[in-house]
Amino acid sequence: MASFPPRLVVFSDTTRATIPTMLERFSVLAERALAGAVQFTLRDYALTARERWALGERLAELTSRTQQWFAVAERADLARAWGCRAFHLPEGGLRAADARRYLGAEVVLSRGSHDPAGAVEAELDASLLSPIFGARKGRPALGLAALARARAEQPGVSWYALGAVGAGNAAACLTAGAAGVAVIGAALEPDPAPLLAALGILAR
Repeated sequence: MASFPPRLVVFSDTTRATIPTMLERFSVLAERALAGAVQFTLRDYALTARERWALGERLAELTSRTQQWFAVAERADLARAWGCRAFHLPEGGLRAADARRYLGAEVVLSRGSHDPAGAVEAELDASLLSPIFGARKGRPALGLAALARARAEQPGVSWYALGAVGAGNAAACLTAGAAGVAVIGAALEPDPAPLLAALGILAR
């Protein structure tokens, strides 16, 4: 499997599609991407514990079969139980230092960010900067210049573009200095080839 970082980070979101549809689209995306180029992250905070576990089991199987990354957001205990290679911390979640102690040195840690000049915890490997292209939750779009600024000021962090990213603008994020992009809706497109091609990770 390719080494960190994956080029595409995908978040599950059962408010956007039914679980069967989401898993079908994720499977096609994972199979058509280069091995190790995509990270599928279990989020869905509103699901019950039983539902979230069942969805996580399906994502764990999918990523194992296709040699992609499996990550969990928020729940460090689940990340540890499944032996995830990556863990995403919500903005108000655990301190990175606590997550690092609990999960170990080999697990890749990321957190969301809304300020390209904001301090990034030393234990973090990646930061997801948003919103880049579309305003969200009262925050205006930061634009590509924010990615370039973040990369210049904190080059030791792998920066990802999040927020209305799709096939039409993903390549521009890489040009601006992003290590990759993070998506929700774009991963649910019936044909993942345009997005994967824009990121340079289309296998077939």
